[in-house]
Amino acid sequence: MKRTLLSLIILISVNANSVDEFPVEHFFKDPSMLNPQLSPDGQYLAALIPYNINRESQKQCKNRPVGKKTSRGEVHLCDVSRRNITVIHLGDKNKDCQSGRYASCSSVRVTQLRSQNVSGFFWANNERIIFTTGGDQLNGITGAIDSIGLYAVNKDGTKPKQLVKPEDALTSKIISTIALNRLDDDEDHILVMRNDRKRYLLDVYKMNVYTGKFFRQIKSPGPVINWAADRDGVLRLATFQDEESLSYETKIMYRDNEEEDFREIDRFEGLQNGWAAIGWNNEQDKIYVTSNLGRDTYSIGLLDPKTGEIEDVFESEGTDVGSMGFTDNGEPITVLYRDIDTKPQRHYVNDKWKNIIEGLENAFGVDYVGISSISQDETKLVLNISSDINPGDYYLYDREKNNVAYLGSVRPWIDPKTMSPMKPVSFEARDGETIYGFLTVPKNSDGKNLPMILNPHGGPFGIQDIWRFNGETQFFANQGYAVMQVNFRGSGGYGKRYERIGYKRWGLEMQDDLTDAVKWAVKEGIVDPDRVCIYGASYGGYATMAGITLTPELYSCAVNYVGIWDLEMLYRQDGRWDSRLGRWFRNHVIDVEKDQDQLEKTSPKYHIDKIQAPLFIVHGRKDYNVRVEQAETLMEALDEKGIPYEAMIKREEGHGFTLYENKVDLYTQMKRFFKENLSE
Repeated sequence: MKRTLLSLIILISVNANSVDEFPVEHFFKDPSMLNPQLSPDGQYLAALIPYNINRESQKQCKNRPVGKKTSRGEVHLCDVSRRNITVIHLGDKNKDCQSGRYASCSSVRVTQLRSQNVSGFFWANNERIIFTTGGDQLNGITGAIDSIGLYAVNKDGTKPKQLVKPEDALTSKIISTIALNRLDDDEDHILVMRNDRKRYLLDVYKMNVYTGKFFRQIKSPGPVINWAADRDGVLRLATFQDEESLSYETKIMYRDNEEEDFREIDRFEGLQNGWAAIGWNNEQDKIYVTSNLGRDTYSIGLLDPKTGEIEDVFESEGTDVGSMGFTDNGEPITVLYRDIDTKPQRHYVNDKWKNIIEGLENAFGVDYVGISSISQDETKLVLNISSDINPGDYYLYDREKNNVAYLGSVRPWIDPKTMSPMKPVSFEARDGETIYGFLTVPKNSDGKNLPMILNPHGGPFGIQDIWRFNGETQFFANQGYAVMQVNFRGSGGYGKRYERIGYKRWGLEMQDDLTDAVKWAVKEGIVDPDRVCIYGASYGGYATMAGITLTPELYSCAVNYVGIWDLEMLYRQDGRWDSRLGRWFRNHVIDVEKDQDQLEKTSPKYHIDKIQAPLFIVHGRKDYNVRVEQAETLMEALDEKGIPYEAMIKREEGHGFTLYENKVDLYTQMKRFFKENLSE
């Protein structure tokens, strides 16, 4: 295929033998472009683009270099932006626009947010965009969650409307409205699931995308936790799960059309087993499913609802396969999965698209071209080229013109040649279990005798660190540190056995895996044993506190970010009294009433006097997942025992910092903290 690049990203040239130490802003400044999505007709492109919050400062910002501080050291207004939706008119008659120079196309910023980011959006029709607000993702955890409403706006910025009022996450009944299907024959409505009658009971409504009015389509006959509609918007599949069942008994109900009653086609114990519909075949008489029933890992199969039989489509040895790619019309394209090293891979189920995608990969000279969006007529595709060292470049492929043109980049100021590759690693834990993870070492280092930051992920169950660009990891590597990310037992992606052996093993084998990771890196000569810090968020914060209390000799410093130090408090906080959540906690984490010996052994609360390492505590007052009381009571206990620490508590932040100025403050202080404690 002939490749024509009409516009290319300009990369900053650097000395191949040296890498500059970049400022904090280099890694954490708001992305220039995220999630570009084509309108169904392919005439418009919407994307998340930052916008400076102070209009009066625009003249000052015009000629100012990005990523610098004022003379007093604070972040400049030029760098304080909020992520909003901008719509580009690809059908603009402008000659340059029509020739593929999309920067010349007319565009309009359709949202005007100044206090928070647009977190996600989709096209409801060719005119109307639905969006949500909220936080960013950090280390597998979500930021502030007190804005969970739905909003809409036209592609020209007119008729903005709050469709669903945000609910305070502190309320006992969180009402969720979940988009289900666009309705191609009814542009005024979309299908949504909504639990306004009972928390674990989803009804299906048509929601007017202009007024926000709801029209119930089907009332849940029982504890339905998910619905699936076909391409025509007909509800044909329902997943039931009894919240009172000790085994989380799950049953699947199905019907061929709206005139039929639902009938049961499958039933299984659902605590550690999964079954989910992900799309339909071309004839819409069979369903693509991801399932781990009867096997350890999730695989893709094709279900015949008339017989209940599942035809195997694809499985990956040792890893879960959970998704497929479809066109805007619902035509299946590929199975999407990650291999044992979590690198993205495809298994094709469509020869036409196999030829298209492989042609693009050959043209770009890369192993994997991501597809972010496809127009309804399949003539336009938004492509994403990214890797462990490239945050992502977006291109528009016009199949009719056989033309590829540059759209924008996530962080165009980052030169991939200056970033540090993520190396997949594995090692044998003390009990013989193979543990997987990643090691990132500073660019151009010899990889020997380095200071290291051990960075356990949040979750912990079902979450895994993956091979991708991680600004945080790259920031630490740029400062001269090796970064170790460990998919300890209990992590997701490697099958239900691997996750299951982590149940109720907080502070035990799960923590041993982290300890063994450090010892492996030391044995390999990669890491200086006297210069190891541990830093984690959420569960990673628990692992941090467990690390410096259960194995205090191992770490030179620690950062507990929105983490846990008191397991009893975590269980007893609001929401843990919910029968379903409470049972999950007792079965997966610890039964704080029956397992007192284990509680005292594994909760850092009981071992605080063992802390030797300098400790930095970070939390947000609006954290409704791990409440700020975890940080406050920890600081009180440290004060009582005369143990020094540093702290950063931000009143406007939730479970992970989302405001740019706060992230800059945090990582600036972390930079100083690690330098003070990891220098030779």
